[in-house]
Amino acid sequence: MDVLVDTTAFLALLNRHHPEHSFLRNVLSIHFEGVPAPLVTNYIVLETFDVLRRRFGAGAMRLFAREILPAFDVVWVEPRDHALALEMLLASGSRPPSLVDCSSFVVARRLGVTQSLAVDERFTQEGL
Repeated sequence: MDVLVDTTAFLALLNRHHPEHSFLRNVLSIHFEGVPAPLVTNYIVLETFDVLRRRFGAGAMRLFAREILPAFDVVWVEPRDHALALEMLLASGSRPPSLVDCSSFVVARRLGVTQSLAVDERFTQEGL
Protein backbone atom coordinates (compact mmCIF):
# COMPACT_ATOMS: atom_id res chain seq x y z
CA MET A 1 0.00 0.00 0.00
CA ASP A 2 1.36 3.39 -0.97
CA VAL A 3 2.12 5.99 1.69
CA LEU A 4 2.53 9.71 0.98
CA VAL A 5 5.11 11.49 3.14
CA ASP A 6 4.77 15.14 4.18
CA THR A 7 7.42 17.72 5.02
CA THR A 8 6.38 17.56 8.68
CA ALA A 9 7.34 13.88 8.79
CA PHE A 10 10.73 14.57 7.22
CA LEU A 11 11.42 17.34 9.72
CA ALA A 12 10.47 15.11 12.64
CA LEU A 13 12.58 12.30 11.20
CA LEU A 14 15.62 14.57 10.91
CA ASN A 15 15.21 15.98 14.44
CA ARG A 16 15.94 13.29 17.02
CA HIS A 17 14.48 15.57 19.72
CA HIS A 18 11.07 15.75 18.02
CA PRO A 19 8.39 13.85 19.98
CA GLU A 20 7.46 11.80 16.87
CA HIS A 21 11.04 11.00 15.80
CA SER A 22 11.28 7.44 17.15
CA PHE A 23 7.79 6.55 15.97
CA LEU A 24 8.50 7.74 12.42
CA ARG A 25 11.85 5.90 12.30
CA ASN A 26 10.11 2.70 13.35
CA VAL A 27 7.25 3.13 10.87
CA LEU A 28 9.62 3.80 7.99
CA SER A 29 11.92 0.91 8.85
CA ILE A 30 8.93 -1.45 8.91
CA HIS A 31 7.50 0.09 5.74
CA PHE A 32 10.69 -0.46 3.76
CA GLU A 33 10.63 -4.22 4.25
CA GLY A 34 9.47 -5.63 0.91
CA VAL A 35 6.97 -2.96 -0.10
CA PRO A 36 7.10 -0.09 -2.58
CA ALA A 37 9.03 2.99 -1.50
CA PRO A 38 6.96 5.72 0.17
CA LEU A 39 5.85 8.55 -2.10
CA VAL A 40 6.71 12.21 -1.88
CA THR A 41 5.63 14.94 -4.27
CA ASN A 42 8.09 17.28 -5.92
CA TYR A 43 6.35 20.12 -4.04
CA ILE A 44 7.10 18.39 -0.72
CA VAL A 45 10.74 17.99 -1.80
CA LEU A 46 10.97 21.72 -2.56
CA GLU A 47 9.27 22.68 0.69
CA THR A 48 11.50 20.35 2.71
CA PHE A 49 14.68 21.74 1.14
CA ASP A 50 13.52 25.29 1.83
CA VAL A 51 12.69 24.61 5.49
CA LEU A 52 15.96 22.72 6.03
CA ARG A 53 17.94 25.54 4.42
CA ARG A 54 16.30 28.21 6.57
CA ARG A 55 16.31 26.32 9.87
CA PHE A 56 19.40 24.12 9.74
CA GLY A 57 21.63 25.14 6.83
CA ALA A 58 23.33 23.45 3.93
CA GLY A 59 24.50 20.39 5.89
CA ALA A 60 20.92 19.34 6.61
CA MET A 61 20.01 19.81 2.95
CA ARG A 62 22.92 17.61 1.87
CA LEU A 63 21.96 14.91 4.39
CA PHE A 64 18.38 14.94 3.14
CA ALA A 65 19.45 14.88 -0.54
CA ARG A 66 22.07 12.16 -0.24
CA GLU A 67 20.83 9.85 2.50
CA ILE A 68 17.07 10.19 2.84
CA LEU A 69 15.44 11.31 -0.39
CA PRO A 70 16.84 8.46 -2.56
CA ALA A 71 14.72 6.01 -0.54
CA PHE A 72 11.50 7.67 -1.72
CA ASP A 73 9.66 7.75 -5.03
CA VAL A 74 9.13 11.35 -6.15
CA VAL A 75 5.75 11.92 -7.80
CA TRP A 76 5.44 15.06 -9.89
CA VAL A 77 2.50 17.38 -9.34
CA GLU A 78 0.87 17.61 -12.74
CA PRO A 79 -0.66 20.85 -14.12
CA ARG A 80 -4.19 19.56 -13.43
CA ASP A 81 -3.17 18.66 -9.85
CA HIS A 82 -1.83 22.16 -9.35
CA ALA A 83 -5.04 23.74 -10.68
CA LEU A 84 -7.20 21.60 -8.40
CA ALA A 85 -4.94 22.32 -5.42
CA LEU A 86 -5.20 26.05 -6.08
CA GLU A 87 -9.00 25.78 -6.24
CA MET A 88 -8.97 23.87 -2.94
CA LEU A 89 -6.76 26.49 -1.32
CA LEU A 90 -8.91 29.41 -2.49
CA ALA A 91 -12.10 27.69 -1.34
CA SER A 92 -10.70 27.07 2.17
CA GLY A 93 -11.87 28.89 5.25
CA SER A 94 -10.06 31.32 7.49
CA ARG A 95 -7.13 28.99 8.22
CA PRO A 96 -6.42 27.37 4.85
CA PRO A 97 -3.84 24.63 4.35
CA SER A 98 -0.81 25.49 2.26
CA LEU A 99 -0.78 25.06 -1.49
CA VAL A 100 1.77 22.30 -0.95
CA ASP A 101 -0.61 20.44 1.37
CA CYS A 102 -3.51 20.91 -1.05
CA SER A 103 -1.37 19.52 -3.85
CA SER A 104 -0.55 16.49 -1.68
CA PHE A 105 -4.25 15.85 -1.09
CA VAL A 106 -5.01 16.11 -4.81
CA VAL A 107 -2.12 13.83 -5.83
CA ALA A 108 -3.10 11.29 -3.17
CA ARG A 109 -6.63 11.17 -4.57
CA ARG A 110 -5.37 10.83 -8.13
CA LEU A 111 -3.12 7.92 -7.16
CA GLY A 112 -5.58 6.27 -4.77
CA VAL A 113 -3.27 6.75 -1.78
CA THR A 114 -5.10 6.52 1.55
CA GLN A 115 -2.21 6.65 4.01
CA SER A 116 0.24 9.38 4.90
CA LEU A 117 3.13 10.02 7.21
CA ALA A 118 2.60 13.52 8.50
CA VAL A 119 2.73 15.42 11.76
CA ASP A 120 -0.19 17.56 10.63
CA GLU A 121 -3.84 16.94 11.52
CA ARG A 122 -4.95 18.22 8.11
CA PHE A 123 -3.82 14.99 6.50
CA THR A 124 -6.10 13.02 8.82
CA GLN A 125 -8.92 15.46 8.13
CA GLU A 126 -8.44 14.79 4.42
CA GLY A 127 -8.70 11.04 4.96
CA LEU A 128 -4.98 10.28 4.80
